[in-house]
Amino acid sequence: MPTNDTINVLNRVLAILERSFPQYMQYARPYIPAGRENILQTIEQITASEDALAERVARQVFEAGGLPDHGEFPIDFTDTHDLSIDFLVCEAIDCLEQNVEDLQQCVDNLRQAFAAQSLAAEALGMTKAHLEMLRPLATGAPKSTKTGATPAYANDAPVSTEAAGIPDRQEERKLAAGEPHSPS
Repeated sequence: MPTNDTINVLNRVLAILERSFPQYMQYARPYIPAGRENILQTIEQITASEDALAERVARQVFEAGGLPDHGEFPIDFTDTHDLSIDFLVCEAIDCLEQNVEDLQQCVDNLRQAFAAQSLAAEALGMTKAHLEMLRPLATGAPKSTKTGATPAYANDAPVSTEAAGIPDRQEERKLAAGEPHSPS
């Protein structure tokens, strides 16, 4: 008999699958330059396989006596609307790397529930495969903001790295540009 802990961990796996960054990219309307349409096709393949596995995880939760909890998209994802697909691929890679860590934790937490652990391990393997699908598409793309010291904002004007400088300089640029929330 599955415990509440097992159901909670399975619901975590379900949320990771259904609220992944590739899932969100379907709604973000990225800018896709000519010749980069293949990236969107890859994202569609990724989301289709996530959806199929998520359905099986939800069924397992329900059969264990729980209610599937699909979770919500992280609020940080809302900053990615209308950005370049090349930039978003880098963001997707960063997010999926975090999902790999989270899914590994889920697999470890499900040692006492073999069927549930099997589903979590399948999700882990699938997410690793998705990373391998995305990495070749990221060549030459700008780096993600999640790894750098200075965050980029969707409404920032393109600035050379030299002009952007250290994080303080970015704040200076925002103040000079008249950011609505500035103290001046």
